[in-house]
Amino acid sequence: MKSHTQTPTTICTLPTPFPTARVTELAFDQIIGPSMGKLMQALGTNIHYGARSGAQVQDSFSGKWYWDCHRNGSLYNLGHRHPVIVNAVSGALSQLEVGNLFLSSGYKALAAQKLVASTDHGLTGVVFAASGTEANDCAIRAARGFTQRRKLVSVNGCYHGMSAFTMAAGDDPASCERYMIDFPEFVKVPFNDIDAMRAAVDDETACVLLEASPAQLGFPEPAPGYFAAIRQICDDKGALFILDEVQTGLGSSGSFWLWQEQGIMPDMLTSAKGLGGGIIANAALLMAPAVKDWFIAADFPNVSTFGGSELGCVATSAVCDLTSSADFTNNVRRLIEQFREGFANAQFKVNQVGLCMGLLSDSMDSFTMTRKLADAGVLTLPAHYQPNAIEFRPVLILDEHEAEIIISKVRNTIG
Repeated sequence: MKSHTQTPTTICTLPTPFPTARVTELAFDQIIGPSMGKLMQALGTNIHYGARSGAQVQDSFSGKWYWDCHRNGSLYNLGHRHPVIVNAVSGALSQLEVGNLFLSSGYKALAAQKLVASTDHGLTGVVFAASGTEANDCAIRAARGFTQRRKLVSVNGCYHGMSAFTMAAGDDPASCERYMIDFPEFVKVPFNDIDAMRAAVDDETACVLLEASPAQLGFPEPAPGYFAAIRQICDDKGALFILDEVQTGLGSSGSFWLWQEQGIMPDMLTSAKGLGGGIIANAALLMAPAVKDWFIAADFPNVSTFGGSELGCVATSAVCDLTSSADFTNNVRRLIEQFREGFANAQFKVNQVGLCMGLLSDSMDSFTMTRKLADAGVLTLPAHYQPNAIEFRPVLILDEHEAEIIISKVRNTIG
């Protein structure tokens, strides 16, 4: 694994678009909107990415380096500017571009083959998309069309995107009210409550859409047998099981996909963010054979200008190669145990789903933890639905020394 010193020597030679942090923020807030800036200011994490290297990012104006333990929702699974991904995309950029969505593309086909192989060829269809929102929206459409049913069951505290379908499936009633999104046939049950799931899924249910471990709940661990019980419930009622692994997939659990450790296979799987290696956007919906055969029978089952772009698929192929290597998997599994042992007997509770973790405190709220860790040079964000929890995701390519630095900083800061 590529190792980095505690303070990288990387220098960002690009001039900042604006002369100061404040001028940058004013320009951003005026046109794009102030909500994100206000939140980051309150959290003490209003950082302007400048140089970035491996597991660390530098503020453009203060020069301070931070350990990235947020990963931007698993976008940076492989760290920042991984040389294999950068080289693959930059090499392709001299000859490729987005491509034409109406034409066959070998780059797209190769990336799709590698994604199918990652499921041990159990999921045989791939629909490329430009975002996790689009991938999940497409999955919901496919489930409704395939089953000729409308009902969807998801879990409290989940997030699946910002389209009408995915907002309704997620747990944000204020936004649904604001945008007049109303799907009464979409219902939610508590995560890990199999009795509630069994009661909710009926003969009118098209699908269960499950975030494998809801990040905004602080990454609760799936109870033993939870995935298997949902699989059986779906089978009994003729519903499809859709698993959203945008955050937990692509190696973060110690396997390529978290479901591979649970002894089941979903009917559909969504992935995004990390599929582009943090360099370029790409997302995908993977389908079981029966769903795939029905879906692709349409003339234009899904049209996405930027989903599965040729440059994006070059990145995805490189991501799949890295993520499926034995060295990568062994390192992730070592890191999982290192963090487990490093946080043992801490003054905070740890939810751990591989390298997706929630740190929960009895003495500090999530904003306080986030601010304190940012002061210590560790970048995290609160878990939205847990007032005393933060989302904690170290990158997957840390070496042992880097992981120990992060563990020490966290223990010294919040216990």
